[in-house]
Amino acid sequence: RLYPPVGSPGTRQRYKAEFGQELRRYKELCAHMDGLNERLAQLAAQLDQVPEDSAQYQALAEEYNHLKDVKRSPEYQDKKRESKTLRNKLFHIKRMVSDYDKL
Repeated sequence: RLYPPVGSPGTRQRYKAEFGQELRRYKELCAHMDGLNERLAQLAAQLDQVPEDSAQYQALAEEYNHLKDVKRSPEYQDKKRESKTLRNKLFHIKRMVSDYDKL
């Protein structure tokens, strides 16, 4: 509803400007979440290679469990929802501008 089909060059420019702003935020959110997931994958691989009774294993496991807790936190879940909403919004804006450009 907020982004009906584009009917004028001015509206197209406004949509493009908003797309740029929202894309920056979307990329920030994705970078944060991707970094967390990459670190979890690294820790999981390291945990597989270290003896379970070692101090190093314990330290790695603590960090791993902490990051898993972060992923379950309300703040992380909010960021995840925001990124999904932004993704849908970006696709919609892009489609509206593309449809206008085809005319």
